[in-house]
Formats: sequence, structure tokens, C-alpha cells
Amino acid sequence: MRFHSVFACPVSKEQATAENPPMMMPCGHVVCKASLDKLARGVRPGAVASGRFKCPYCPGMSSLTDAKRVYF
Repeated sequence: MRFHSVFACPVSKEQATAENPPMMMPCGHVVCKASLDKLARGVRPGAVASGRFKCPYCPGMSSLTDAKRVYF
């Protein structure tokens, strides 16, 4: 069985690119950088980044500085 080294963000459903790379949160879940930025800003349009946010898949808390880029 063969697999692609392509990542599709489970939040935005978009394929990762060099400008929008996959990012791993401390809990181990991976989303694209654009989705991570939106999580940090909050749900309200124009909201200022609060710094901490909840992972969309588990109760883990994270921040933009905690996330690490993932290379495939």
C-alpha cells in the first residue's frame, strides 16, 4: 500500500502549501497554519488574537508559539 505525502487540513479541507504548512499543536493534532491563525483569533471576525485556544479535536489548549511546523 502506498500513501501520498500530501496533507489536507481537517479543519479547512484545503491542501497544505509552503505558504500554508501543516502545524502540530502540543496535543499532537495537526491543522494548517491558516486554520491555526483563525483558531487563535477566535470565531468573531476582526477579533484580536487572545494567544490561547482550544484544539478543535480534543480539550488540549495551545497557542501559536506552541505549534511546530510538520515536514512530510
